[in-house]
Amino acid sequence: MSTTEIKLYDFFRKDLKLDDNRAKIFTEILYESIESNAARINTKYKSELQSDLQKMEMQLRAEIKDTKTDMIKWFFAFFVTLVLMILGLYATILLK
Repeated sequence: MSTTEIKLYDFFRKDLKLDDNRAKIFTEILYESIESNAARINTKYKSELQSDLQKMEMQLRAEIKDTKTDMIKWFFAFFVTLVLMILGLYATILLK
């Protein structure tokens, strides 16, 4: 028995004046009821959290994909700009 169960047992036995057996049974029933309720709520929140995480993962994947394509576009633009600058430098040197 945990300390909470012992405290409940003592409360039922002393303050409510139940006999030992009834206080013990009542404490066990109450404790099991609270545990099953907590387990049910835990399962509910786990499933909700899992679905939310899946949605966020899909959004993140979409954003990464968009960012990747944007980066490729910018790299290509900078590459073309650098090639034009180098060709311009060669042209000015050769045409002098």
